[in-house]
Amino acid sequence: MVYLTFLLGTCVLSTTLLNYAWAQGNELAAVRDVGASLNQFTLRLLAETNDQVGDGLNLALSPYTVWSLLTVIAEGANGNTAKELEQSLGIPPNKEPFRRNYKSFSKYLQQKSKDVQLDLSSAIFTTKEQNINRPFQTLANNFYGVDIIPTNFKKLTEGVTTINNYVSQATNNRINNFVKIEDVADAEILLVSTLFFKGRWRTPFNKTATFRDTFYDSTGNKVKGSVQMMYQLGDFPYTILSALRSHAIELPFGDNGKMSLVVILPQKGEMLNSVLRRLSNMPFSYVFDALEVAEQQFAGDLVHVFLPRFNMKSELNLNQILDHMGIRDVLNPQKADLLGIFPHYLFVSRVIHEAKIEVNEEGAEASAAAGAALQNKIPSPKFQANRDFAYFIIDKPTRSILFAGKFTNPTTICDTCT
Repeated sequence: MVYLTFLLGTCVLSTTLLNYAWAQGNELAAVRDVGASLNQFTLRLLAETNDQVGDGLNLALSPYTVWSLLTVIAEGANGNTAKELEQSLGIPPNKEPFRRNYKSFSKYLQQKSKDVQLDLSSAIFTTKEQNINRPFQTLANNFYGVDIIPTNFKKLTEGVTTINNYVSQATNNRINNFVKIEDVADAEILLVSTLFFKGRWRTPFNKTATFRDTFYDSTGNKVKGSVQMMYQLGDFPYTILSALRSHAIELPFGDNGKMSLVVILPQKGEMLNSVLRRLSNMPFSYVFDALEVAEQQFAGDLVHVFLPRFNMKSELNLNQILDHMGIRDVLNPQKADLLGIFPHYLFVSRVIHEAKIEVNEEGAEASAAAGAALQNKIPSPKFQANRDFAYFIIDKPTRSILFAGKFTNPTTICDTCT
């Protein structure tokens, strides 16, 4: 099972699948346009964050929470502040259709099933003294589902408790201490976006097949520590991404195939940093299309899958990363123009993000059998993630990325993250 927990304001994710009432025709295309904006922001955020944390640290990100939070802020921005946000977030000049499509996008993502749970929430915590403009409140609530929650920031402990209780409840108690007193000491307003996802593999890994294995860096050298390597032989979409010089595999959650974990594994000798940079300069539809072709053309072909079991957590201040992405004015007290939100000048002092992910074997009870009695006429390909790789939680109907990260260092795996 894969558990993901993250926070931009805040966000939590775990891994299983939802039933999805498929959107048709123009509606689906419009929803996918929103997903494309999210994806392009996601890939740039992942590449920039990877550059900042360096090669030696694992990374867990919930780009959706960052993107959705900044999208709400963009609705109240003016001038160059708005221009920078809109360009970086992929918001088109005509916002009215985008707002409607965003609302539909959020609705489709959250449709429930017994196998997958995905919960999204957003809130603005503000002092009574800050009179948020009524038109902004209406727009934020109607299209983005944002709750306005009065908060007494002058009583710091009380304010922190209010915010952390909201985050804890929204993330099923996976993130319990999101903000600290120093995060809100000078705050007049705090925006929070949360995501919780939990999903079970369509084809679970057999725990008895998990073994201790060596892990290598991009240059082929053994790294300190080892991994608990899960294994199974199964029918999964698998392809080579020649433009990225990488392998890719898709591991679905639940029975309807709506959501999946996509793993991108650089070819031997290829640096993960280089792969992520190339990926940030192309649409993620390249990956979607390649996996769809593989699913259609090679259905029934078995793949040996080796994937580490891992549990990791990232806590980040994203200000410098967003600055590198071109989002500057909103973080600058001399330049920020958020008069669409407030009747006076304020700025975003910090954008904080916490994310957790756990990937393990759990799934249906009969986990050992999947395809075990079948044989290919030729040897099955092997997808062996025993070196640096990137991973993505995707929603296939909307073609959007909800969670992303990288695995590079077994010694920083958190065995006790909760």
